[in-house]
Amino acid sequence: MLLRNVLTRSITCATRVPRSSFITPARSFQISSFVLAKNKKNSSKGSSKKGKNEDVEQAIDPDANTLALDFDAIKSKFEAVVEEFNKHATEARLGKTNPNIFDKLKVEVDDSHLPFTSVAQTTIKGGRNFLITVYDPAHTQSVINAVLGSDLNMNPIKDPANKQMLKVPVPPPTVESRKEASKHLKVIFENLKNGKSGSLSKVRADVRKDIDKQSKKKKNLSDQENALVKEFDNLHKDFTTKLSDAFKAAEKTLSK
Repeated sequence: MLLRNVLTRSITCATRVPRSSFITPARSFQISSFVLAKNKKNSSKGSSKKGKNEDVEQAIDPDANTLALDFDAIKSKFEAVVEEFNKHATEARLGKTNPNIFDKLKVEVDDSHLPFTSVAQTTIKGGRNFLITVYDPAHTQSVINAVLGSDLNMNPIKDPANKQMLKVPVPPPTVESRKEASKHLKVIFENLKNGKSGSLSKVRADVRKDIDKQSKKKKNLSDQENALVKEFDNLHKDFTTKLSDAFKAAEKTLSK
């Protein structure tokens, strides 16, 4: 009886120890390690794949290296050309009634030649006479000599009451003078339209050169970029039309 009890306890102890101390914990540990390692590997792989995708998306970003045109600056340059023509058109229309016609003269003073504007100023009175005010009465005769020596075909007259004041009658315009003014204005128009410098054509050429420089590494321009180029070409056409219209209006005025 005593021997049976001892054997029963021994078998019971031997049976309990392996089931509770070795088998179950070992299995649980192995499964956990495998799952964590697999998740870490998948996470690393996913992160790497995501990074590569981001690099690709960045490389093919449609906004990268996009053609850039500063339309405000371009428009300002075109406007400056048209304004330059309008300035010449006004001078041509005024003809010899333009008080600035003396500004390019040189006045001989004390063995030196001074700009007319540093010696006197000019205004117009009633459209038929210029009034020249000489800053220093000692230079009045020098101003008279400068006007007489020019190709303006004008004769300054001293004001008896004021030694610093000269009256210059404005000669009436002739058919010949109007034709000459119109011919001169046409030359200016052509230069501002297609000249090598300071023209609409030059502004366009500079912008096209910039476009070529920006797009030389690209096989084809995108639809958006082609739209920008077309918009620029249309802008050039619009200002060419404005310049032509301004010339036609000035020419019509000169012919009257």
